[in-house]
Amino acid sequence: MIRNAIKRFSLLLIVFIATPALAQDITSVRDINAIPESQLMTLQAGGENLTSEEIEANIFNEIAGTTVTIEVVLMADPRNSGLANVTDGRPSRVHVFGRDIQAATEGNEGMGIHIVDGAFDTNNLLSFGIGEVLRITGDISPFGTTMQISPSSIEFLGSLADLSLPETLLDPVVVTTDQINAAVGTGDGVQANFANLADLRNQFVRIEGATLQARLLTNPDRPDFYVSSDGGTTIANFYDTGLQFRNDRGDYPETFNNEDVTDLDDFVPPPPGSVLNLQGFLIFQDFADGIGRSVPDHGILSIVPFERRGCDGTEGFRCDIEVTETPPIISALTGPAGIPAGDADVTISFVTTPDPSRTIDSSSCIYFTSEDATEMTVDGTAMGDMVECTIPAQTDGVFTTYWATSTDNTGATSTSDPAFYRTLADGINSIEDIQLTIDEGPGDSPFTGLTTTMNIVATVQSDPSVSGLIVLQDDSELAGWTGIFLSESGTSLQQGDLINITQADIFESFGVTTLGSATYDVMSSGNPTLDRKVVPTTVLLDESIAEAHEGMMLRFEEVVSGPERSFGEWTFATSGTEDYLIGDDASQGIASDFNTSIPEGTELAFIQGVWWFSFGDYKLVPESLTDVGIGGVNTEDGEQPFSFALEQNYPNPFNPTTSISYAVPVAGQVTLEVFDLLGRSVSVLVDGVVNAGEHTFQFDAANLPSGMYLYRLTAGEQTTTRKMLLMK
Repeated sequence: MIRNAIKRFSLLLIVFIATPALAQDITSVRDINAIPESQLMTLQAGGENLTSEEIEANIFNEIAGTTVTIEVVLMADPRNSGLANVTDGRPSRVHVFGRDIQAATEGNEGMGIHIVDGAFDTNNLLSFGIGEVLRITGDISPFGTTMQISPSSIEFLGSLADLSLPETLLDPVVVTTDQINAAVGTGDGVQANFANLADLRNQFVRIEGATLQARLLTNPDRPDFYVSSDGGTTIANFYDTGLQFRNDRGDYPETFNNEDVTDLDDFVPPPPGSVLNLQGFLIFQDFADGIGRSVPDHGILSIVPFERRGCDGTEGFRCDIEVTETPPIISALTGPAGIPAGDADVTISFVTTPDPSRTIDSSSCIYFTSEDATEMTVDGTAMGDMVECTIPAQTDGVFTTYWATSTDNTGATSTSDPAFYRTLADGINSIEDIQLTIDEGPGDSPFTGLTTTMNIVATVQSDPSVSGLIVLQDDSELAGWTGIFLSESGTSLQQGDLINITQADIFESFGVTTLGSATYDVMSSGNPTLDRKVVPTTVLLDESIAEAHEGMMLRFEEVVSGPERSFGEWTFATSGTEDYLIGDDASQGIASDFNTSIPEGTELAFIQGVWWFSFGDYKLVPESLTDVGIGGVNTEDGEQPFSFALEQNYPNPFNPTTSISYAVPVAGQVTLEVFDLLGRSVSVLVDGVVNAGEHTFQFDAANLPSGMYLYRLTAGEQTTTRKMLLMK
């Protein structure tokens, strides 16, 4: 209501007062996009031999670099702009598209403009929406080969109806991929169709009945795909300027439709072979990462969809990617229910669903093993939509990788993602059986998600009473893959216990293979622990070796501290090298500010602890100060025995309670408070005078939703903060 009132008032001012403003020179967007004939001939003659420098020298005219005033109707919601870095909750710029209102009488060709506004908050760009007409004054400032205007001022002129302009101004221009991009050279070369560049640059277009040729899902935050109207000869590739098509959109503030957008599932392009109607804005780029086609040193026109809320039938929104036909959809791929014993074949099942206008011709499973890399095909037996395949029994220890495939009556084929299982003739009898990955490199246990019987005898290597961590090892020779974490709240296990685990859940906790809900017997207590494995830091830079030592107790001798890190971490390397590894204060026995006591260049006789993985890095977790061979850490007689410290909560992750320990050196006012990631206080745990010493608070988060939280300790002028994860 307020926004509309402001606009109506602005419109009245324009009509009754702003006569001088209406008299200013208005530049046609078509003139901005125009390419001089001589330059166009150079572009068309260059073909596949064009360089980026030649393109940039010939695709703009003399208006580039000048300041102009244009009048455009917004063709997209600015709050769906997503291509910008977010700092302190503010994106660096807004990308949106408009069409010159002169298109109503002169046609759409050349009338599209890309608006890139770094001052969107002072220009109030987010207050405007699709169908509203703006007068924009700004610089024509191409970015590489991308034509754009950077506004210095924006004036609201009214809606299309206010200005008696037709709603058809918002319609897309229907095109085919050969009008957008041209095939060049031999093979799969492609480049912009320069004959149409001036007309189509930044234009809102629609490609009907296009076939999705390929998709790239390597980066789940930013998937890619491209389509073709002519069987793959020419293509148009997708680009993710639109917020709704970026799966890393969580950093955007609520002013950017974040509430609506985050309710959407992650965007996944339709499978290859799908037929779709695709619409969006064409931008000319001097790069084309990830599309799987040859674009030698010159750009192509890419299509930028902006809206998908209408794809589920939500009224008032467009659907910019409308799927009309799909190849078979493969789902519910299911492998063996337990651990194959090696004396029986394995049944693989999956569901294959054809497009309603098509039928399934054939379905099968394909597999290979760690003993034989030859791909073998097993025909599937269909039972309605369910298909079963039988893979022959394998020998002990063999990994089998398998996937499903289905082909419909049009020849469109779908293939599932691969899965794998491991055959163990006698079940799980060692930690190595659980930990060894399929390629002996980084990755999850082959039995992740399984609750199973086992027969593992292992030593408790860590001291849970000190660190809060339970680490088991079962090989006195200290071979790789023989350590593992055990998750157990309120444990009574002690360092040196020899235990026999007969059943447990196997899961990944932030990338660390872990046993949970374990059934075990303590066979004996007070046993000597296995030796810590002594290695140089260089060795652990190899991710395969690092993964193999996850959950093991390691020791590094004669090391020096390296560059500083934040969040309670530090770095260290074997003396004489710069092969830095990361130390982590995740142990309850290490103060959160410990990293500040070992500045860069500090020589350490040794550092030892538990090897684990968190937030994308392998790290060493010393259990206490006795695991760090550094002088000056012991308290001298007569000194205050307590320092200011906030420990990592335990357990973490937790549900719904966790213990938070802290220490203060002197009595005084102390505050311990919990915040969500938006900085809002959700619970005050301590707020009052506290005696000097160590304290523990039991935090109950039963009334909070799952997610990451911050907890902050303040005493006097000292403040420190840690993170914790609630998982319900």
